[in-house]
Formats: sequence, C-alpha cells, structure tokens
Amino acid sequence: MGLNNSTEKLASFYLEIMNLEKDTQSLDLWVSFDTEQIKEWSQGKAALAVAPPGIESERLFMHLCAVAKACQKWQVGPQPVTNNYINSIEELSKPQRQEFITSLFLVEGSMLKWSKYLNVPADLLEYIAYNTFKPVVKTYAEIVLGQIQISDWTHGYCPVCGSQPSIAKLAGKDGHRRLYCGRCEIDWRYKRLGCPHCDDNASQASFITLDNYKQYRIYLCDRCKSYLKTVDERISGEVDLFCEDLATAELDKIAQAEGFQRSHSRQWV
Repeated sequence: MGLNNSTEKLASFYLEIMNLEKDTQSLDLWVSFDTEQIKEWSQGKAALAVAPPGIESERLFMHLCAVAKACQKWQVGPQPVTNNYINSIEELSKPQRQEFITSLFLVEGSMLKWSKYLNVPADLLEYIAYNTFKPVVKTYAEIVLGQIQISDWTHGYCPVCGSQPSIAKLAGKDGHRRLYCGRCEIDWRYKRLGCPHCDDNASQASFITLDNYKQYRIYLCDRCKSYLKTVDERISGEVDLFCEDLATAELDKIAQAEGFQRSHSRQWV
C-alpha cells in the first residue's frame, strides 16, 4: 500500500518525535507490584492505574510543547494545531503544569476539564498527549512485562496502559487474533470474534476486505461504531504492527467514510 501525501507527513512527524524522544530517555522509572496490586490487575484494571510511576512533570511538559509544535509543523492530528492552542498551554503556571501533565498521563477523567480550560479540542489534546507519553509508557511497559504475565489478560484494552488497540493481526497457523497497543507497543491474545472496544459478540460485527490487498481486513462494529484494522500474517508473513498501522492510513479513510471511528478511549475498570 503506497504512501500518499498525508501518510508522508505522518511519517515525517514520527521521525521528528522519535528524535525528540531523547529528552525522555534519562527519566528514571521504578515500579514494583505487590500482591494486592497484581490482584487488582488480574481483575481487569490496567497496570498504569494500579501502580503508576513517578514522573518529572516539568520535563514532560516541555516535551509535550515540542510534540505540539511538531504536530503543527507537519499538519497531523485530528485537526490543525494553532498558535493560540500552543500559547494557551505554554502560559500555564508551574503548579498548573504539574497538574496538567499528571492528569493527561493518567487520564482519569481530566481530559475534558483541561480541554475546556485551555480551549483546545479534547481529541487534539488526547492526540498530543498520546505522542508525548508514548516513550515513557513504552519504558514502563518493559518494566511491567518483567513482573506480570500478560498471557493471563483477556480484555480488549491494553493490560499495561488501558488504551484501546490501534491495530490487530491474525497470527500462527490457526489465525488467532493478537491486539496491538500503539501507545506502549505491546500485543496480547484476544478472542477471535467480537469487538474489543465494546466487548460485544460477533452478532453486530462485519469486516471489509480489499481485492488488491487480501492480507488486510477492517473489522466494523455496528454497536459502538468503531473499527479495527487487521493484518492476516498467514498471507503477509510476519509484520511490524507499528509500521503496518502507519502504512495503512488509507484503510482508516475507508472505515471513516462508512461512518466508523477509531477508538482512542482508555479503560481503567
């Protein structure tokens, strides 16, 4: 699937924020799960909600501002990033910055509050936050995987950060489904049928296939109106789902043209 202009911009954006990630590489994260926290996790609460790491809010705030400017430069995101949006964020006081960063990192119902306060659309603020905290959450995920067996996880949202899957694959000879979290870059096994976003059974689900790209499917849920791009590795061979998600931006447009949306919500309970 070829790269169009919007995909090239997205690729350039990701290259820039990968370079910006050096600002977060020296952050010290330490997490240790006790028996009670592991029990909470096993009951369906994402690890980040159970045992969040300490974060350096001022450094992450500066990183968020840099990511917002990269969004503006490459014209990516659900809508344009304006100078007014960036100015409203940069004008926060130091105590506000700490609260702002902590709220966006944990996402415990504060996104709308900050969206209204800053007059920045919630979906745009979520997009900026997603790309700001991605390297931190990825490092956190590596720590979590050393302490928790995610093979025991049966939910449709990420066992580490609670994010909805960004893409999936059908793997192995049996074509079992593995969901992929684009935020912390882990994948986990999930039941083959049903919508991971609303946990509906297959009765209200369908999928689209493309004649020229038979390795791809777009699963559609009529109940929650979400979609999930899926790669069949039995046809394509082993793939990198981060790259596949980027390379299949045209599939997002097809699903969205049919009235379906990509879910970016996060689940804590």
